[in-house]
Amino acid sequence: MVKATLIPTLNFDAGVLPRRSVVDGQSLSPADPAILAITDFTREHPVTVDAERQIDDALNDMINLGVRALLVYKEHRIVGLITSYDIQGERPIQFLQSSNYTQHRDIRVAHIMTPWDALTAVEWRTLQLMCAGDLLDLLDEAGLTHVIVVEPDRQSSSCTVRALVSRARLVRQLGGLRRAG
Repeated sequence: MVKATLIPTLNFDAGVLPRRSVVDGQSLSPADPAILAITDFTREHPVTVDAERQIDDALNDMINLGVRALLVYKEHRIVGLITSYDIQGERPIQFLQSSNYTQHRDIRVAHIMTPWDALTAVEWRTLQLMCAGDLLDLLDEAGLTHVIVVEPDRQSSSCTVRALVSRARLVRQLGGLRRAG
């Protein structure tokens, strides 16, 4: 039996979450089940950001955690999705030009995220029937870098955000392979 010793956290400057590996996920063939290519929130904790967080801080969070998208929450609800492309692309400039804000540092995640009602989703039951190649085709046809997977509550108008699909991760897992034909 090993005797464990507790240590005070004051020995450390800060605590950080582990960085996800850039090569996360197993190698897949296009015919493998799509469910193997998702970040399933029943097995992995979702990476989230508060809607009021400054966008450069959110981008640093993405870099530190090795992800390219964060689910945006406000008052314990998912209200949108923000990607590194949103932060590093035209959205901040467009926001500044169309608002009373003048400083980049004043831009919050909520200002440039894709809001909940504009997100695209795949239903969990549908995803379970898809193969990885079909999932990549779906993302490519829709021009999406990420898509959420939802599990609707059949008794109400709500749903559970069950998973997130990343096109970049799926392409890495497929090793660039495409379905023949």
